Amino acid sequence: MNKIQNMSHNATLNSVELIDTISNNIFGYSMNGHRAKRCAFSDFMNGGEVRDAGYSWNQGKQEPRIGEWTKLMIKGRGFFTVKNPKNQENIYTRLGDFHLDAEGNLVTMEGFRVQGVPLAGSATRLQSNPANVNVYETFNPHSSDPYNNPHTNNKQFMNPPGQALAPAQDINLGLDRRNGRYLGSFDEVRVGEDGVIYGRDGNNMVSLYKLTLVDFNNLNGLKDVKDGIFFKATDLSGLPSMTVSDSIVIPEALEKSNTWIKVEAHNLTDAQRYFQAASQVHKLADKISGTAIEMIQ
Repeated sequence: MNKIQNMSHNATLNSVELIDTISNNIFGYSMNGHRAKRCAFSDFMNGGEVRDAGYSWNQGKQEPRIGEWTKLMIKGRGFFTVKNPKNQENIYTRLGDFHLDAEGNLVTMEGFRVQGVPLAGSATRLQSNPANVNVYETFNPHSSDPYNNPHTNNKQFMNPPGQALAPAQDINLGLDRRNGRYLGSFDEVRVGEDGVIYGRDGNNMVSLYKLTLVDFNNLNGLKDVKDGIFFKATDLSGLPSMTVSDSIVIPEALEKSNTWIKVEAHNLTDAQRYFQAASQVHKLADKISGTAIEMIQ
């Protein structure tokens, strides 16, 4: 009898853990950049077992953020590298919901500083056409196709970005209060699909930084730091790799949560059934125990 009670008790606790995980995924559905947690429930008749299956790393849908150059999305594998200024620890995220702080640093909503490699200012002279100054096409300056100049309908090739000047550091693009220009020199900032950040000075497009994008051999070895959005490297994940193949950066967009709400709703229904079944078994065991005690008395 004790075995049945222990089995039903453990199954109840494990069912609650499963429901909690699924509920967190459903809650995270509204959070951009959120990764859904995966777990499996098995061996119900022996008390149940909840196995950690890591996170889902499937691509989330795209949320346009037109006119906000600081909002970035990775299409494909990889993570943005951000640094916690309190302990100088690198953290990795898929969420490119950035903005400039009071000091001009590109930061997350939590104040983590986005990391990038400073580049020599390789400039490309753009052909200007004021009549088309508001025309913006996909900014992919280094593809095999010529770049659609945002200030003209003419196509032209961009010069390669400048060489790296130093290791990765905080990206600073502060506005100069005297003239309202980025770093005191640039009218606007744009980000290419290759992760290179450019400043426009009149008709000159100048390379400034390259975002530090990284990948890991074992994604499920990453440690969740906050809400399934920010992660730390561990011995299991291995060191970050600077080689991120077949990925591009989409400017003026954010990646939504990759939670599939219909699947999570189905899983939640199954988890609730496990809980109800375990509860019924526990009640039955209590009833049998009570009957046995009455017979003894």
